[in-house]
Parts: sequence; C-alpha cells; structure tokens
Amino acid sequence: MAIIVNPTAAEFKQMLAEKKTFLADFYATWCGPCKMLSYVLEDIAKEMGERIDIVKIDIDKEPELTEEMDITIIPGLFFIKNGEVASRYAGFLPKERLQARLEKLLGNEPPVEQAPDKSYDLIIIGGGAAGLTAAVYARRAGLKTLVLESFAPGGKLIKTFEIENWPGIKNVNGSQLAYDIYEQAMALGTTYLYEKVAALEAEGAERRVRCESGAEFTAPAVIIATGTVERLLNIPGEQEMIGRGISFCAVCDAAFYRNKHVIIVGAGNAAFEESLYLAEFASKVTILARRDVISAEQITQDKVTANPKIEVLTWRVPQEVIIENNRVAGLKVLNKQTGASETMLAKGVFPYIGADPVTDFCRDLGITNDKGYLVVKSDMSTAVPGVYGAGDVCDKVLRQVVTATNDGAIAAQSALKYLR
Repeated sequence: MAIIVNPTAAEFKQMLAEKKTFLADFYATWCGPCKMLSYVLEDIAKEMGERIDIVKIDIDKEPELTEEMDITIIPGLFFIKNGEVASRYAGFLPKERLQARLEKLLGNEPPVEQAPDKSYDLIIIGGGAAGLTAAVYARRAGLKTLVLESFAPGGKLIKTFEIENWPGIKNVNGSQLAYDIYEQAMALGTTYLYEKVAALEAEGAERRVRCESGAEFTAPAVIIATGTVERLLNIPGEQEMIGRGISFCAVCDAAFYRNKHVIIVGAGNAAFEESLYLAEFASKVTILARRDVISAEQITQDKVTANPKIEVLTWRVPQEVIIENNRVAGLKVLNKQTGASETMLAKGVFPYIGADPVTDFCRDLGITNDKGYLVVKSDMSTAVPGVYGAGDVCDKVLRQVVTATNDGAIAAQSALKYLR
C-alpha cells in the first residue's frame, strides 16, 4: 500500500477519472484527531500491503478541493471505489473499524477479530487524560485492565492545540501528549476497546458494564473517567447546523474559517483561549458574553485585548442561528442593555458556555450530585464500593489536564488497594 501525500487537486481528480480505488484522507497538520488518525493509517499501510493506496490531502494546501468535496469536519475520509465515492466518514476511526471498511471496499470479508475477554480486574470507562493515566498506573501494578472509549484516545486533549501550563514544559501539543500517554498504556498491556457505555450495574461483588453494542464486561472495580460534553446554546437552528458552521472545537475546524468572521459565545477560559487560536485564521473574531463579567484568566484576557482581530461584546444573548444555503450565516442576538435585536453575520459560531458531565449511564447508582457530576472522596472513591471517579466528570474546583492525570493516578491506586 502506498501513501500518497498532498497530490494537487488536478492529480486527485485524475485518479477519479482513471477509476481508481483508494482511501482519501483530508487532514490538517494542526488537527489533533487528524494526527491520531495518521498513526492508524501508518499501521494499516504496513499490514495491508500493496492492495490499496492512501491519499492524504492537506486542506490548507487545497482549500478549493476541500470546499468542492463539502468537507466541514476533519479528518474527512472518503472511500473511493472505481473513481466513485462509495462512502465517507467524518472524524477519527480506530484501526480495526477502518481496516474492516477498507476490506469491504476491496470486496473482501473483514478479518475476524479475536473476541476480547469479558472479565477484568479493573474497567476504566473513558480514554482521556484521566482514564489513560489510570490505565498506566493499574498495569504497572499488575491489574488486568480494560479501557472503554467511544472516540479517539486522549479525549479533550486532542482538541487542544497547545498546553502552556503542563509543569516542566513551556508548551506541549495536546494530541501529541494524548498519543504518548496512550502508547505508554498500550505498551504496558492495557486492553483498549472502542465502545460506548450504556449502563453500569453494581450489584454484589462484580460491577457489570453494558455497552450500546450489546457487549458486556465485568470487574470488581471500575473507574469512571468519561469527562464532560460541551453544552449547547439550545436556540433554533443550532442542532441542525452542527458541523456546518456550529463547532465546539477551534483546533479541529479553524481552517474552515480562514479570512472569515466567526463568533464565540462565552466568557471563560475556553472561550478566550480559543478566540486567540481562531484569530490566526479568521478575519475577525467576536466574543459574545451574556453579562459584563469575564471569568477568563487575566493573562488570557490581556492577550485578547491586545489582539486587533478580536472584539468582546457584553450583554449579548444568542437567540437564533441564521441559515443560508444549509450553512451558518450568522446569529440573531438580544442586546440586554438596549432590549434591541441585533443581526450579526458570520460563517462560524463556537459555543463555549460550559459543559455537562457524561454520567447518564450511572446516575441510578446514587453517586452523582444534582448537576450530574460524580461525588468522590479524596481517594476518588464514590458511595458505591469499588467504583471510583477521575477527571472532569467529578465534582471539583479545577478541571485541567494536570488535575485529570492526578485523579487517574489516585483512582488506580485506590482501586488496587480495594482489590487487594
């Protein structure tokens, strides 16, 4: 299998005209999920031989082709058979699923995967910074460990372009750090499966984890490290425009708004930090704050104030997404000071108004507070013996990468003590 890097648009179209069968990966060098996928593609290229080509296209070098292919989320995968798009997929795909799709594209039966074990010492739900760190500590202690994750390894780490508060390192790329921790956990013998958890049951000595796929796994100890999911604005037009102008990841989607006006909603660290990143691409960034209270760190506020491409408007409440040609065209906004309705034209809207914990699958256990966050003790234990929390999913004061890894380490050590 050959990996063809950055053909021109004309060369790509020539491959289509020649009725070739190949996998096209539209990516960006700054995109965290793209970088994670690149490692997967390299492994597949080694294993599948010369049966199919992988064509990697940098969207920054071929913006017109990117728009022509209607790519709004990267990585964007196109499964091309005989010059025609057989199927497409937006986002990260784990190796086993991607390989199965390629075999199907070639007309072959996907390889039969060896069924994973069903019983473990420790099950970790969530493969972000907290979950992967817990896996490293658990495996070092000799625990048979399973990690269940529905997305790419690293969680929100891969959505973070640069981490500037990791002790000892002035700045580190989020996706690189995510991959390094993942590789460390895997090298120690962690079992890692791509599954979305539907329910956690804790009757008797065993904890049973049921997945949406129908798979079930048991262990006497479980660590919940599922993190949080971005909160929606809940205004007309938002839901249907996700991926078509509504985005929750500046690092993933900034290049789609090169030389365009974008709006950020929020007044915290995430909103202000992402505005600085977006300003490197967009012609203008407008931050809308619902009140006149800005909660972002002062150092970040100062950077925003000094950037001529960023403006901050207070007392603005989004009311509706303006849609044109099935894409975001702006926002209708209420000015709470004047009571007037304002129309703000923009090609992208990035809500950063907080997040909600991913705990729907375990709320019946009585281990969450009224907001859904896990209530844990200093050793990360919950009210249910053998069930622990770690990371942003917990009710805590500070949610940072460094605190998530700390939680993961403590949770793993506590689980070890519980088991022995």
